[in-house]
Amino acid sequence: MKSKIVIIMLSLFLGLCSMHAMGQNAHFWDGIEVFDGPTDDNPVLAAQLDFYFDKMVAPLPDSITIEIDSLVERTSFNTDLRDFILWHLLKKYRHPEYMSQDQVFVYLYDNYFSRLEIRDLNAADLALIRDKAETLRRLALFNLAPNFAINDSVDLHSVKSDYTVLFFYDHDCGLCQLEMQELDSVRIAHPEITVLAIDMNTNDVSVDALFGLYDIEATPLIYVLDGEKRIIAKKIRAKQIPLILPPSLEGQP
Repeated sequence: MKSKIVIIMLSLFLGLCSMHAMGQNAHFWDGIEVFDGPTDDNPVLAAQLDFYFDKMVAPLPDSITIEIDSLVERTSFNTDLRDFILWHLLKKYRHPEYMSQDQVFVYLYDNYFSRLEIRDLNAADLALIRDKAETLRRLALFNLAPNFAINDSVDLHSVKSDYTVLFFYDHDCGLCQLEMQELDSVRIAHPEITVLAIDMNTNDVSVDALFGLYDIEATPLIYVLDGEKRIIAKKIRAKQIPLILPPSLEGQP
């Protein structure tokens, strides 16, 4: 619960930043209504979109989606331009910089890709986007982490611990080994943490199922769960784990 409060307080702070930013970016898209440039491959427009959403919008899903709605409304007269923007943002938030921003991908699917006729969107691509959106929806922050068992010996939801760290790795991956060392240090400093390390480079069928269950596209990959097995952080580095723990539970090195 305390971890959730910390994250909520951070969200409130970023929300205040967003209110300030609104006064700074009100005129950024002035003139977009008369845009007549190319939309097949426009690196300048792509760079503008990245700059705007990276630098001028608070990195909160709600703030981002409000800006997306506004921009789509302003470009509704030009479906080619609108679709360029939607495709670019969909790709951008498939692998976002901040862990909660993957819900922007879900929003784009729910409100645009599943409803509109979008250029170059075929049935096969729509199915892939839908599947990805449903996976990210299931793995949203504060949702219950999907349960799993490895060879009937490890059942996630039966683990009794204040915090559980899921560490998905590949034993042939150099970066994974470095993260493992860092994770060992974190575990020693924070005995309230239980670490479940799962080697994804295996022929075990029960492990193979985790790729889709936890959206594992690369290793190493970390999820942090609270005592109720709800996701409180994901896709972070081992050294960042102590940052999300309540101060009262921080251990001594």
